[in-house]
Amino acid sequence: MSFTDKPITAWGGLSLLAGYADRINLPEVFKRQMPFDLTSPNATKPIDIILAFMGGVMTGARRFAHIEPLRHDAVIRQIFGMDRFPSDITIMRFFKRFGRRQIEEFFAPLRAWQLRLMTPPGGYTLDLDSSVFERYGKQEGAVLGYNPKKHRRPSHHPIIAVLAETCAVIHAWLRSGNTASISGAVEFLKEALSAMPTGAAVQTIRADSGFDSGGFFDFLEESGLSYVVTARFTYGVKRAVFSVSDWHELDEDTAVGETMFQAKSWSKSRRLVVIRQRNRKDDFVRGKELFDDKAYLYQGLFTNRTEPPEFIWRFYRGRANMENRIRELKWDYGIDGFCMKKFYATEAAFQMVCFTYNLMQQFQKAIGFRLKKTLGVIRMLVLACGAELGRDGRKMTLRLSVSGKRRRMFEEYASRIFESDIDSCVAVESG
Repeated sequence: MSFTDKPITAWGGLSLLAGYADRINLPEVFKRQMPFDLTSPNATKPIDIILAFMGGVMTGARRFAHIEPLRHDAVIRQIFGMDRFPSDITIMRFFKRFGRRQIEEFFAPLRAWQLRLMTPPGGYTLDLDSSVFERYGKQEGAVLGYNPKKHRRPSHHPIIAVLAETCAVIHAWLRSGNTASISGAVEFLKEALSAMPTGAAVQTIRADSGFDSGGFFDFLEESGLSYVVTARFTYGVKRAVFSVSDWHELDEDTAVGETMFQAKSWSKSRRLVVIRQRNRKDDFVRGKELFDDKAYLYQGLFTNRTEPPEFIWRFYRGRANMENRIRELKWDYGIDGFCMKKFYATEAAFQMVCFTYNLMQQFQKAIGFRLKKTLGVIRMLVLACGAELGRDGRKMTLRLSVSGKRRRMFEEYASRIFESDIDSCVAVESG
């Protein structure tokens, strides 16, 4: 075993991502929207801090301390054009500068700019969901609330809106742990809809039972939006389900029906689509046992759409991908891991992770991936690539250690990002 001082990195694929960021003028957008200036002559540039944080997320960091090893990677520093790579403490201090006003001034226009790039004109389906971020220690907003896995554990309760067709996170709020899913949902949805670019419009809302509210339905109907929302099985809803007698059998295990239901606090009755599925052992069936007959599980969906019940059920099942998006944000992007004592500092990091997630959706389309891939897959296929920084005459050169089929793939990726053929010296075989 020996050591070398040569500038070598395990993340040579980040050069493609840096090239894409330059192509869309991302650094200039960050500088233009930055809500404050760092006046100290020794201060690290805000753009360098943001790029360092995003680079840490994309290479697998789930805590601020996980970004620290990248400080010693001279190649990454050169790839991102940094004067110096900030420490994890510097990154945390940067986010602590954000208050509510700074978050709005920075992320609202940033999100609108990003959506213009990744949302072509057309009609879209918007999926709403909330999640639980368990917290350890004492942080602002981390209080006791609904936590299905770790009871009596303080948490934050974010709400997230994702376009089903593009997988883009168009809006997100970080909220206190004792906040209900429906709290602020109308205001949240207004902000999400306002972020949509010209020519692109949300037509349908899908959400779980946490958004089953007469006031929320009134807003959707007044706004001309269609919706499919899971029903909460209150006593009145159970009676309505029990009254359904006209069942349409889809197969030997599944039947659908419908009825009208109006809660006491509602302004009018609404259509309730009911799904009844046979409760088979070892089958993954979503639903609840409602009556003495345990042979069936039931699910209810409130909707103002006019299609047959089976279409409504199958359309709503597409919302299952929303759960995958939240899992990806947690497992691959560590969105629940970057936590600080100050609430708005944590929310600033939370918003930046959402921005990084959307950037990766853009990037994988730019390099030619037809089907969406998770960050874990992109990390192994593209980002994780040994590389050495050197010179070819007076020109700085990054030599990627790839060969065979993978080299041809990298050449294709690079030609799409840089819109020209890369020099053969950029990709050299191992050894």
